[in-house]
Amino acid sequence: MVKFEDTPVKLMLYPSILFLVFGMIFGVYIAFNTFVFPDYFSGEYVHFGRVRPVHVGSVTLLWLLSANVALLYFLVPRLCGVPLWSLRMAYISSALWWTSLIIGVCSYPWGTNFGWEYAELPDWVSHIPVKFMTTIAWILIAVNIFMTIIVRKYQKMYVSLWYAMGTMIWTTFTYITGSYGVNWVPEGISRVNVSFFYVHNLVGLVYTPMGLAAAYYFLPKLSNQPIYSHRLSMIGFWSIAFVYAWVGAHHIIHGPMSQWLQTTAIIFSLWLIIPVWAVVLNLFATLKGQWQQYYQSPAIRFLMMGNLFYLLTTIQGTLMALRNVNEITSKTDWIIGHSHISLFATFTFFAIAGIYYVIPVITKKPLWSPVLAEWHFNLSLLGSVPFLLALWVGGFWQGMLWATWANGTSYAEFHNNLTLLPFIETISDMRPFWILRGIGGLIILLANMIFLVNIFNTIVLRPDHQEIRAQI
Repeated sequence: MVKFEDTPVKLMLYPSILFLVFGMIFGVYIAFNTFVFPDYFSGEYVHFGRVRPVHVGSVTLLWLLSANVALLYFLVPRLCGVPLWSLRMAYISSALWWTSLIIGVCSYPWGTNFGWEYAELPDWVSHIPVKFMTTIAWILIAVNIFMTIIVRKYQKMYVSLWYAMGTMIWTTFTYITGSYGVNWVPEGISRVNVSFFYVHNLVGLVYTPMGLAAAYYFLPKLSNQPIYSHRLSMIGFWSIAFVYAWVGAHHIIHGPMSQWLQTTAIIFSLWLIIPVWAVVLNLFATLKGQWQQYYQSPAIRFLMMGNLFYLLTTIQGTLMALRNVNEITSKTDWIIGHSHISLFATFTFFAIAGIYYVIPVITKKPLWSPVLAEWHFNLSLLGSVPFLLALWVGGFWQGMLWATWANGTSYAEFHNNLTLLPFIETISDMRPFWILRGIGGLIILLANMIFLVNIFNTIVLRPDHQEIRAQI
């Protein structure tokens, strides 16, 4: 019988859960200190421009990407029937990963970042080559995953392995493009276009395949049901591979870029319906006849709600790719809501479901409190609804205000409208939506603090204490 060494899983997973809460604390701080009580705390290092990159870097790199790597370290060896190819390589990559990312992300308030969204990581922090260390860490991770698959015992490959291999290739290409390639192209709209290729594909070609690898593995494990259709899972995989890379330009429609490129992005954005419906149908149909498990397992609820949010975020993304809709939604809070429903309500939900399965396996202990897991899901969903609705509805309203705040059939009428309705009033009208967003964010933060406590106690307490707690 194969013995799996899960220390690499622990090295990547345990710190990532800490940074989930760390990043959300910064997010709630920004929501209130910037939008509800502007500059209540003021100072050079605590204003929006300095703190937001820390929030983004924490939740995207230190939490979600790290947690997904940990889940791949768990599921790939088990699907291959062999241990992880190189434990030493995993240890070295983890040391480089955490050292470089923690130093890099925490240095942002001191102005080390570049200003390219999601690609803020500096080349150097003092004498530490942060970006180079992260790059080497990722190469080691990718090599380790690929070699584990190459030396696998089982020749047939489950869909999660396809997604694992895909994400190793796509993440490498996307990371190089956003971290290095963006500086190799001429300044101007070409560089902006490369940046948006990176920004969108960070979701589409990094977090999507990682999240789906986890969802396709952990849903059958949690429900004890085979995946509904392997053929459908392959349609989803190959259509993502073909379609997703071409949609990033829908973020700069109506900008100073070629119409053919805008049209290409729109067409491929519409085609996203194919892989998304393939995934959504496959995951929902897996629970066919077994939906009572949805009520019995918080982990399954996270997966199924993440699947529903995956459908909603793609509908939203496809809509905002249409020229008429994009005129309203571009550069508004609608876009912020779109990123949050994908990175939090979809792929963070998938990762959390996987963690609830993995933690008892790697600790060889039952979950400390199933009741707290129930609270975690309920509060996460309760906070997500006002949070996301505030951004979607408020963002669309914001766009409508911007579209009509300076109408006029003549220059004199146009100028008069500017005088009667200053632009700042269109911003102040958003305050109720921002308050609602802040409240939703607080609830989500509370939910994940409960999650952290539950996982921490599962790890550190003796099983007898856990069994007592489970009966409460």
